[in-house]
Amino acid sequence: MSGFISSSDKDSLMRASYYQITRNFTKTVNRFVAFKDEDKLIEIPHGIGQRSKFVDLMIRYFETLEEYEKCNKLLKLKELVLMAGD
Repeated sequence: MSGFISSSDKDSLMRASYYQITRNFTKTVNRFVAFKDEDKLIEIPHGIGQRSKFVDLMIRYFETLEEYEKCNKLLKLKELVLMAGD
């Protein structure tokens, strides 16, 4: 990912995704929209095992920035995603 976008763009993307998926856990578990911008939408389908991997990617990113509150919230979301069948 770092070869395609700048670090500031990566940060913006990760923060936008974080706020999108942590805004409402119930909606996220039912329909995992990882990114939304006007008419652009990136959704991770249910049942392919990629939702928890995406959350893990975000956790690793925010760990490097030492933003542990975000990591904690993402861990709670990951538990719900796994319970729902990822």
